[in-house]
Parts: sequence; structure tokens; C-alpha cells
Amino acid sequence: MNEAYEKILRRPRPVSAHRRMPAENRAKLFAPFAALRGFDIAILTKEQDRLLVPRAVPGPDRAAELARVLAALRPGGAVRVTHFVPVRRAGEEELGEYAVTRGHFVRVDGETRELALKEARILLENLRDVEPLAAWEEASA
Repeated sequence: MNEAYEKILRRPRPVSAHRRMPAENRAKLFAPFAALRGFDIAILTKEQDRLLVPRAVPGPDRAAELARVLAALRPGGAVRVTHFVPVRRAGEEELGEYAVTRGHFVRVDGETRELALKEARILLENLRDVEPLAAWEEASA
């Protein structure tokens, strides 16, 4: 090994007169070099950008139609369910968004008031639409 480096290798690490900087402050030094500039802000604002709507309450005719469709479903059959997903409350009103879930019907649980699919459980009060799928529609999903 080179003699000049031998002297350096054997020396103790120098001790600084300054306090050691906390890790979170050290990380801030490198923030301008972030690979995805603005990505953290986009993630934080994504929640605010969603359009939240109140839960739609079906009228008596629509409720009767949903009950008829639910009664006609057979276990194992493929269905497409449009349902309300609550996100937060604004006073007495629940706000959320509507989602579409595809799955295989298991049963309607009258005790817990849920629609049981093989893949998920959905409260009956959150249902907006239930559509049985034909075998060819299920295969294309």
C-alpha cells in the first residue's frame, strides 16, 4: 500500500466542534435533488381533488327493483355492483364516492344487512345498482 495513505488510515476520526444535525434536517438538504419533483405534493392533494358526493337514497320504486334483482340472484353467479363508499362525514351527512365491484354472489345476509360476494361484502344501504352478468361478460372482465 502507498505510504502516504498508511498515515491517514491509522489516524482516529476527527471530532467536530459542532453538534450533529438531526436526520430529518439532513434529509431536507437533499430535497431539491428529489427524482420526482412535486410527487409528494401531488400525493397530498390527491385526496382533496376527489369529488365526494352524498349517499343517494333510492325511492320506493328503485328499492323494490333492487329487492327483485337481489331475490333473483343465484349463488355463484357473476354480478356487477355499483355501491357507495363512505369517505368522511360533513355534519350529519356522509360523503363518499361510488365504486363498481365485480364478483360472485354468495347470499344476502339479512342479519348484518349485507350483500355477500365471494370477493367482498357490501352494506345493503350502500347499494345503488346490482346487475347480473352473463357468462361472456364475466370472461371479458
